[in-house]
Amino acid sequence: MSNFKRNLILSFLSLIIAIALIVITFDFRRNLGWWAFADAFALFMTIFTWMMSMIVGRIIPHSGLMLKKITIVFAILFVVALIAEYVVYLTLVS
Repeated sequence: MSNFKRNLILSFLSLIIAIALIVITFDFRRNLGWWAFADAFALFMTIFTWMMSMIVGRIIPHSGLMLKKITIVFAILFVVALIAEYVVYLTLVS
């Protein structure tokens, strides 16, 4: 199996897992407020832009590189949102 196909399958499965995370934790997040979905959105967009960078990058290499940069930005936003959500959740619980 080529590297491209392996990465495409991996990104597609990761996208399904991210959607499952949103669906499974929906009731919990809905009770906390709209900001509780920030990390799930950033995770979804990280995986989606990674998948699109591979697909588009085969056709237009420059666009694929730009999408990889956007993927890194979304990954950083995911980590920041995850930490912020954890801190806010701790302050609401205690």
